[in-house]
Amino acid sequence: MSSTLGADVAPVVSKSRTLTFTSIGHFMNDGMVFFVPVVADILAKNHRTSPMLVTAILTIFYVSSAAIGLVVGRMADRIGKRGLLVSLGILILSLGLLIFYLSLTIPAGITSDTLAIVAAIMAGIGSSFYHPLGGSIIQLIFDIKSRGKALGINGAFGSLGRALYPSLFFIVAALAISKTNTVMIFAALGILVAVAIAYGIGRLPSTHASPANMPDATSVDSPDTVNPDDRLVTTNQATTAPITASQGIPSPTDTSTDPTDQVNPHSIKSIFTKSVITLTIISFMRSMAFIGIVSWVPIYLTTQKHLGVSSQLGYTMTIMFAGGILGQPFFGQMADRFDKRIVLALNSVGSALTIFTYISFSGVGSIVSLVFFGFFTFSSFPLLMSMVSDYVPRESFTTGNAIVWGVGSTGGQALGPLVVGLLTFGSYSHLSTAFIVMAIVAIITVLATPLMKKVDSRTKMALFG
Repeated sequence: MSSTLGADVAPVVSKSRTLTFTSIGHFMNDGMVFFVPVVADILAKNHRTSPMLVTAILTIFYVSSAAIGLVVGRMADRIGKRGLLVSLGILILSLGLLIFYLSLTIPAGITSDTLAIVAAIMAGIGSSFYHPLGGSIIQLIFDIKSRGKALGINGAFGSLGRALYPSLFFIVAALAISKTNTVMIFAALGILVAVAIAYGIGRLPSTHASPANMPDATSVDSPDTVNPDDRLVTTNQATTAPITASQGIPSPTDTSTDPTDQVNPHSIKSIFTKSVITLTIISFMRSMAFIGIVSWVPIYLTTQKHLGVSSQLGYTMTIMFAGGILGQPFFGQMADRFDKRIVLALNSVGSALTIFTYISFSGVGSIVSLVFFGFFTFSSFPLLMSMVSDYVPRESFTTGNAIVWGVGSTGGQALGPLVVGLLTFGSYSHLSTAFIVMAIVAIITVLATPLMKKVDSRTKMALFG
């Protein structure tokens, strides 16, 4: 490799191409995650799997996803190759679904149960890849003025996957195909998409260069005609001294404006600042509260709203998830324009208040409240990821995402259903009270937002991305 700056350049990055393929990845990842509780339900009905084993499958899945995300994030920040790693995560998730399919096709017993546990572990590991990786790719490619909007568009595809996959699953299963075979079909589709993503963004350069130096390929005729200043050079360095291209282009860190947070970007302290720790705790508590509620909504609709296990129940759940399709771009743009701490606080309060109205109303009022609950609740991705990029150096974006999203959001998601279950005291009639308690917990997290540093995106230098 040449040591001259002009010769050691990476391919021109297309923002539109990158956003397209990362959005497809988000759609597939969040859609396929839906299959894990569905498979658990099929195992319970067809194999008469014990409630204890079903609980173990779900717990192992969520814990694996939360625990492995940090490892994935650290690895991506060290070796780069984020596009390929996104593809690898979807591939592992798809293979996990295939193993679930095998566990469903053999007679109930130790072998079937063992395969289900292995499948839960693989699916959990695979699902841990996307959010820290997809978020960091967008954080690196888009500058501070458009990052939230791009994350919002990307997040909307994740919400679309969650909203459509329940309906798609039952539509495919109804076409003279069993539910078991439907799991295999979607697993195979996931493998194909993983290959497509590897081709589409697998060669994204490893970089910490300023997004200002990442032009959209659609705006240039060819890499050969690009201004040398618009070429992207790979780097794992962060220094202010001029260096050769074999070492990388220097880039300042992307942290808060407080000088106390300006530390060595390769130091672990550059990640575990007070702002990041606070954001992780808020993410954990929000997720525990809201996902805990979401996981029990179907039972609440059946037992307290008296919908029964019917198509109306499915439509209602789809409507709730669909709220995030509009919510994610909206809150992404709000993150670009206003103090993100305030936007996050309003988002938490909005989710909590809509739960109060959902419990209080019936009929159309209840459905409208549930839509707005989805609008607020499933819009945290662009908010949390854009805040991470304010508090974490560019060299550690993926690790920061894994901490806030993997440990925080996914960890809370794993604990939420259990907490709500305990709050019911063994009776579904207490679900309303449990929901109110969780909503109050989410509101309390607002009190912690002032502990995070304020970063004004309107005045932040473009070089800080």
